[in-house]
Amino acid sequence: MPKKRLPAKERKKQILKCAVKVFAQTNYQSTRVADIAAEAGISEAAVYKHFPSKNDIYLDVLKHMSTRILTFWKEEIHKEPDAYQALRNMGITYFRRMSKHHDELKVQFQAIAEVANPEIADRLHQDHQNYMDLIGKVIKKGINKGSFRKDADPDILSWLFNGVGILMNMMNLLSFREKFNEKTVTKIIDHLLESIKA
Repeated sequence: MPKKRLPAKERKKQILKCAVKVFAQTNYQSTRVADIAAEAGISEAAVYKHFPSKNDIYLDVLKHMSTRILTFWKEEIHKEPDAYQALRNMGITYFRRMSKHHDELKVQFQAIAEVANPEIADRLHQDHQNYMDLIGKVIKKGINKGSFRKDADPDILSWLFNGVGILMNMMNLLSFREKFNEKTVTKIIDHLLESIKA
């Protein structure tokens, strides 16, 4: 049966979703555009209509994942005016969401092995810089509103919070779910937040 013809935007989204699955099963180097096309149930030529190369697919996958993270963090910030609680919610929500997306976690960690590719290195650098910039804004807001200590350093704390996110993902991938669960994550976040509470 021929596959249903999708609008360009939907087809591109489908290709990216299939690419995540294929990249997670192997890695960037081993994956071929033909593998992604097969997973999507379309021809290789159809993939090339939307993406000039495998590298472009990979970069779009990474960008799509980071954009989603920033989007749901901004939703948490918008819902919660208190900086302390907003950061707490961001961390816990991140853990919950990423725990459901094992393939995406694998692709993110595999991407680190591809930093010899300057475009991938730049993409990862920009993604993590965006995470830390947003976290830093929440911390600065907390300092200005009196939730956090005046001597709290937003830059250092942004590094720490970003590092906690990486730790969450690594423990999830390494199947430490029994010990490194939401309760553990909440305790880590609370310890960090209590250390800068005003």
